[in-house]
Amino acid sequence: MNIKIFTLATFIIFTSTNNLFADSAESSTQEGVAIGETYVINENFSSGRNISGKGQILYLTSGDAYRNMQAQRYQEWSFATVDSRNLYRVVRNDSVKVIDLKFNDDIAQVELLTGPDKGRKYYAINDELQKNFLKLDQHEKN
Repeated sequence: MNIKIFTLATFIIFTSTNNLFADSAESSTQEGVAIGETYVINENFSSGRNISGKGQILYLTSGDAYRNMQAQRYQEWSFATVDSRNLYRVVRNDSVKVIDLKFNDDIAQVELLTGPDKGRKYYAINDELQKNFLKLDQHEKN
């Protein structure tokens, strides 16, 4: 009887472990954000840079972006506060270029290509970058 329970438990653990590795392999093959790509805001843009409210933002520090990404994933908002002076509101037709990836490629360091702060570097959550921005091809940039 104990051998049957042990065998069943081993089978369940082995099966769930294989599914876990299969899920992580699938997610690593999904298309993601890459260094050198250029994005332009497509959805969820702010109506003005100085107006608080809804809209896409970029973070001044990678830690702020990471904490907010974790808060969104796990719905734990206690450590996700950010001073509004450390945020950059993205308005229509703002474009950014990815210059570095951090935290297992979950956070992208981006350089602003348009707007009054052109050339400044901020951080974006990759999921939001893929969802709200449109990736530009090389021929579209010229």
